[in-house]
Amino acid sequence: MGDFMTELFDKSSAHYVLLQPVKLFGHPNAKDKIDLLNSLRNYADLGDIEYVYPLVFEKDTELAWTAAQIVSEVMGKVQGKQWNMVYDRVKYTNINIDRMSILLKFSPEVSVHLLGVASLNYNGYIREKALKLASGLSDSRIVPYILLRLNDWVLPVRNLALHILRSKFTTENFDAFIDNFYLVDKLQNALRVDLKSIREEIADYLKEDTMLNNLMLRLKNPNVKLRRFCYWLLEDKIADDDIINSALKDKSFEIHMWLVDAIKNLDEDRRDDVIEKLLQDKSAKVKTAVLRNYEEIVCLKFKERLVSLVADDNASVRDEARFICKKHSIIKDFPEFYRQQILINPVPGALIGLGETGNKSDYDIVCKFFNHEEPKFKVAAMTAMWYLSKDDTVKHVMDFLESDIPKIKKTAKKFLKNSKMPTVLFQMKDKLKGGNADIKLLALEIICGYGGWHALEGILFVIANNEGIVQNKAKELLNKWLIRATNIYYKPDEATGKRIQSLCDDIKKKNILLPSTLKELSFLIETRI
Repeated sequence: MGDFMTELFDKSSAHYVLLQPVKLFGHPNAKDKIDLLNSLRNYADLGDIEYVYPLVFEKDTELAWTAAQIVSEVMGKVQGKQWNMVYDRVKYTNINIDRMSILLKFSPEVSVHLLGVASLNYNGYIREKALKLASGLSDSRIVPYILLRLNDWVLPVRNLALHILRSKFTTENFDAFIDNFYLVDKLQNALRVDLKSIREEIADYLKEDTMLNNLMLRLKNPNVKLRRFCYWLLEDKIADDDIINSALKDKSFEIHMWLVDAIKNLDEDRRDDVIEKLLQDKSAKVKTAVLRNYEEIVCLKFKERLVSLVADDNASVRDEARFICKKHSIIKDFPEFYRQQILINPVPGALIGLGETGNKSDYDIVCKFFNHEEPKFKVAAMTAMWYLSKDDTVKHVMDFLESDIPKIKKTAKKFLKNSKMPTVLFQMKDKLKGGNADIKLLALEIICGYGGWHALEGILFVIANNEGIVQNKAKELLNKWLIRATNIYYKPDEATGKRIQSLCDDIKKKNILLPSTLKELSFLIETRI
């Protein structure tokens, strides 16, 4: 934190010096500013632009070049969603409209960013002039700045940006448009003016036959959002086996989700072949999407796979498969289906499915898998047991809080946090009296989830009888509880009230709480209990 604050202080001091006029004699002269810029260079970001940029207009060539290079380096790093914040960071940069032609004296790769920043100025005349000067540059790095101006609130600026944009539809600029796919995609959501048709123009340019090889190469890019954009461009070429196979092999569910929609235009045999593969996808979202989009086809041609999905590991897939099977009378008695599945070929999804659709009489069936050697069966059995009878399962779930298997412990915690059972509350109070710090923190969190006076009792117990991380957490929760205490419109029962008063007295003797917190707590107890 100290280094962070020092950096802020140094930048603040640097900004102050950079804003001072260059002096021939005294400080700061041109060399002082150059040295300062070089020191700032490695740390410069968008917040420095408005202080550095005006120096590009200085007569001292080295000073102007140094400032221009820093602006160029900062802007050259901006990509994707970062463009959303650029305007607010640079819009008030001081730019002399009468001297803007000077910005072209730098090398093209620097000038393009200087004019780009000017095109983001709050002044419409400066934005317009920046675009006019930039229109003569062939550097592809101007593309993101042009894309941003298509939604400008000044009509002449919008029209000029569109004119420049169309002039950039060349083979050389393909990478610049693809790399700025985020800004191209944003055009469909523009509020000020409808830019969907312009987005389609860009798409038509990017998927021309001369660009196809470059576009196919980008399907291997590590950025899944970029791959998704490229697949969208290739959607009207979906019949190409290379595209389908590439999408099926892609490890991202987002690409498979694209494929679910894209195959609607395929011929029947090829479409069905892809549907069959997607029904076996690792992603629950993909399988659910296939069931929803191709219900009739799945029922007609992939009934066996549909039935197997009724016992899928994922709840959303099971729900959708059950809905379709019920609608088409493929399965009429789901509990019995799951009972038979468990008897013949038990899988975790069948256990949970029986828990979701069965009744308490099925408890013993799923309970047999509670001690299964495979963790996923343990989790499934515990889940099914919880659904069928919470009262009978509470003790088992409690025991699993100390499991060495993360998935089992996580599931047990989830059930206890979401339940509002007196049994759980009382057992959690017992957990506060012993056990390790993690169990105490969990117990405290669960008790606080019940709210009211029980929460206060648990918090005060921990503060009075613990130290370190557990006590600190309880103090934090106490402050939150006191803020919400005005929403409690009832008094605690007599026994709870007495325990709260006793705990408060213990805390006073131990001098644990801040005087202000203790005073607020004491007042509340005196007036409400």
